[in-house]
Amino acid sequence: MEYIKNDYELQQLALSIATQAIEEVKNHGGDHYELIDQAAASSEHAIYTYKAIMLCANCCTDDAEAMLDENGCERFDCFAHHASVLAEVTIQNAAVQALYDLRSMKVAL
Repeated sequence: MEYIKNDYELQQLALSIATQAIEEVKNHGGDHYELIDQAAASSEHAIYTYKAIMLCANCCTDDAEAMLDENGCERFDCFAHHASVLAEVTIQNAAVQALYDLRSMKVAL
């Protein structure tokens, strides 16, 4: 994927991460949240500065910004570091929400 251009593409990435976490736990055990954390931290959209900046510019990052503020993450080494951390938390939040949505759909069926 080139870079995330909008919230829809972010949601598709999040759905993919959540689905992979569910499959991994189903097949090998483990913790959904830990797997989502690892996937978000290793995402190319959090690692590569340009992709992180584009994600932050093109998607809603309000929840991630609030989460960082609540946890006292107010200082960063540089703009690139801030963008990478914000992108990671944005991906993580979206993937956790996708996990909740998938679980609620399963219960509704």
